[in-house]
Amino acid sequence: MARGLLSTSFSQPLGARVACDELRGYYIDFRVKAPDPEWPPADLTPVDRQLHVDVAQWGLGAFEHFLATEEERWLGAASAVGEHLMAVQERDGRLAGGWVHGHDYPHTFPLRAPWLSAMAQGEGASLLLRLARTLEDERFADAARRAMLPMALGSASGGVLADLGGGPFLEEYPTDPPSYVLNGALFALWGCRDVHVALGDASAGALFAEGAGALVDHIGRWDTGWWSRYDLFTHPVPNVASSAYHSLHINQLTALDRMLPGAGLEPVIARFSRYSASRRNQVRATAAKVAFRLLVPRNPVLARKLPWTRM
Repeated sequence: MARGLLSTSFSQPLGARVACDELRGYYIDFRVKAPDPEWPPADLTPVDRQLHVDVAQWGLGAFEHFLATEEERWLGAASAVGEHLMAVQERDGRLAGGWVHGHDYPHTFPLRAPWLSAMAQGEGASLLLRLARTLEDERFADAARRAMLPMALGSASGGVLADLGGGPFLEEYPTDPPSYVLNGALFALWGCRDVHVALGDASAGALFAEGAGALVDHIGRWDTGWWSRYDLFTHPVPNVASSAYHSLHINQLTALDRMLPGAGLEPVIARFSRYSASRRNQVRATAAKVAFRLLVPRNPVLARKLPWTRM
């Protein structure tokens, strides 16, 4: 998950207003991302520096506030985000349907502009579809459908699709070699599912089914035996999840298990939960994350000097 707008807010519980047969609440409750209904928020970065994930999550949080309170001001805020996403969505060319980042990613992963994020594509589509249903405005649905176009485009061609054991994997950060960020792939897959459910889009449904199947088959690759990994990129040392992201992994896998009962995720969820209950594992994970950040610093100036972050 990207960091930027409201990045200090990491309380991300399971959504409490999810419906089985229609799009209502989102699968993770992002209300903490939108503390008030004023769009744009004061800490929104300029368009040419935005991480579109942050914007989509703010909108999903505002929409969740609307469901919880039925206050029109929250629906208006979510709708304003939807209008913004439609305004900045690429309409033509190779990256049509994408929310393009026109700046290099500043840390952790070597990404040069322009680049797309499957997580932004999925979360943006999820928000737009909820607005389309609530406001009965097909413009939002059309934009959500367009957001699926880069999902079928390989990351080497500017899209977000990578291979995981012969199956599709949607890249939050489409690096070479693939970064395989777990939380980002799950958010992206949910966008595909939502497009399938809301619009009957068979290709989006197939991508969700195949991508979820590949992730379930290979979920052990993110399991260290004592904690979960944030990604599988070829860092100098493994990038274990922070405590917040480890908890998010558990909640995301729980949500996916509800979508795909019988997929075999229950043992993984139980194992990850046992890891987080262990004080020893918590301390070990914190130490591992500190060691990782010493080698792969967040500071973009320092990061550019490291050989494994150069392109």
